[in-house]
Amino acid sequence: MSETTLATHSSDTKNDLVFTGKGGEFFGIWIVNVLLTICTLGIYSAWAKVRTTNYFYGNTKLRGSPFAYTANPIAILKGRIIAFLAFLAYTFLGQSSPEFAVFFLLLLALLAPFVIIRSLNFRLQNTEYRGVRFKFQGKTGEAYGIFLGGYLLVMLTLGILFPWWEKRRKEFYVSNIRFGTSEFTCNPEVSFFYKTAGIIFVVFAVLIIGIVFLASLGAGGVKFMTIMIYPIMGILAAFWFSRVTNHIFAVSKLDAVRFKSELETGQLVGLWVGNLILLAVTIGLATPWVMVRNARYRISKTTVLADNLDSFFAEQKDKSSALGEEIGEAFDIDLAI
Repeated sequence: MSETTLATHSSDTKNDLVFTGKGGEFFGIWIVNVLLTICTLGIYSAWAKVRTTNYFYGNTKLRGSPFAYTANPIAILKGRIIAFLAFLAYTFLGQSSPEFAVFFLLLLALLAPFVIIRSLNFRLQNTEYRGVRFKFQGKTGEAYGIFLGGYLLVMLTLGILFPWWEKRRKEFYVSNIRFGTSEFTCNPEVSFFYKTAGIIFVVFAVLIIGIVFLASLGAGGVKFMTIMIYPIMGILAAFWFSRVTNHIFAVSKLDAVRFKSELETGQLVGLWVGNLILLAVTIGLATPWVMVRNARYRISKTTVLADNLDSFFAEQKDKSSALGEEIGEAFDIDLAI
């Protein structure tokens, strides 16, 4: 799907990620999480998140070793209490004073970059592989420039800068991830994002023109074509997601370690349609199978390209142990709104 060619050497060893989770197995965890969350009026949701994440991380393996999620549920609960109180404040203000409600909403928007940074810090600081932790080291000031400043530029240019903004956001996310003492690098091409967005724009424009043309002729196919907008939008979303994901993996590195993603639009659409059917037929009870299907597909399409990968991980573990990094108080809460 991507025009970006992954620069690999003939000696690069392909190390496939493997997902061993099963829908039936995860259903037991999921249903208990749902029931306990309901019985505790949402309090158990923090523990449910940890159990769910542990299951998916523990069943994602690279060279036989699983990933691990070490978050404290209490920290997640703190963040959810803050989010719940913010929601109550907004609801109360909306009923008593719409003006203050708008002001409060703007205040939350201003806090969004800070929340994003804290959430990424928490998530990655509690993710580890072979005893080596990940970390997010993005700066709050840079986040404000990208998320608020970039968003305003997109609005002012009527969406023309959206591909550039998407490129900057992806670059910010990946380039600020650290594994042990090594840092990820990511150099996406803005032209790739504009080309992908251009293809989507042309397809959607042709569809709209077709609807307007049929309507002007009084044709009976207008209703059909209008309905078809929704599945076509889904296909275009899959097209964007697969191309962008493949591109970001192709231009990212961790020292000498490279990555490859081979998502395909057609397969992704088939997966999504199958998931919708499963959820509709089972009235949502197939959610565990849907989550497992999504994880299995994405992970099966991801490859780590590197020689001596075990030596690299061992070196990172030795360096991290010597550095003695611990989770600080700054990361003891998971903020999410």
